[in-house]
Amino acid sequence: MNNVSRTFSRLIGSLAAAGGILSASAAMAEWPERPVQMIVVAGAGGGSDYTMRLLGAGLEAELGKPFTIVNQAQASGIVGYTTYANAPKDGHTLGQLSPIAQFKLLGQANFTPETFTAIAQFNADPSAIHVAKDSPFKDTKELIAAIKADPGKLKIHCGGSCNASWDIPFVAMLLDQGVDVTKLNLIPGAGSSAALQELAAGGVDVVLCSIPETTALAQAGAVRTVAVMSEERIAIDPNVPTVKEQLGKSYVGGTWRGIGGPAQMDPALVSRIEAAIQKVVESETFKKGMEARGFGVAWRNHADFTSFLGEHFEETTKVINALKTK
Repeated sequence: MNNVSRTFSRLIGSLAAAGGILSASAAMAEWPERPVQMIVVAGAGGGSDYTMRLLGAGLEAELGKPFTIVNQAQASGIVGYTTYANAPKDGHTLGQLSPIAQFKLLGQANFTPETFTAIAQFNADPSAIHVAKDSPFKDTKELIAAIKADPGKLKIHCGGSCNASWDIPFVAMLLDQGVDVTKLNLIPGAGSSAALQELAAGGVDVVLCSIPETTALAQAGAVRTVAVMSEERIAIDPNVPTVKEQLGKSYVGGTWRGIGGPAQMDPALVSRIEAAIQKVVESETFKKGMEARGFGVAWRNHADFTSFLGEHFEETTKVINALKTK
């Protein structure tokens, strides 16, 4: 091949590469090109379902394409996480990204921070301790005393694997208070909505979830909240005391929700999706919808959410390892 031919070949190659870059950029700018599937890793009717549907509706209105909510709570949400982690990286299958570190630590799944693309966080809520309306326990101190006396007597409902966002701070509190946590009667379930129904029916004694998820049954007088695991009382129900008020020591924890996708998504696509989510989260419609049900709006962009996911794994590892050594 002579010099002219080589030069021509390099030129054609350069143009083709440039065309590929432009085509990819155009595709990113056009997202979504078709309906987007949003995986919720919890059952219908709970806080995850409500907040994801609210966000999906906002994205649909903003982008003009359907955002279909699919509930996949099986195996403590592992099915849902697996579905979107293994989906094409084109942004048309996304999912709820919430506390997940416990799965690998308990040998249930091999999820790591690198399994997902952490696109953006939009919510955070403190855990709270709930009992049935006729429960004999009036505060956290009485409840802990009963559990310490007989750790296996009370049926304590917990989310999924019983080492998730609502449960870890509660069990960590019991551990710190001298309870033999290896003897706890922890009842795993498919979600807060089903758990609260079971609580109202007398099937379990304690449910751990956020206060907003109890609104309907609390208003009906079927369940009541003993305390919230936050530094301060929360706006949706300022009559509920904090655990610190009852014990004299602060115990804080809860859940968070964000949007994730498969690992190693194109940065340009991630930026496009992140910007769309941020616009919805900052809208009055979304804020009012979250406020109406008492859910907290907490924003983290892609970079901050990615860092936070790593911190979540580190903190959860410390707690679960402490429980294993008990």
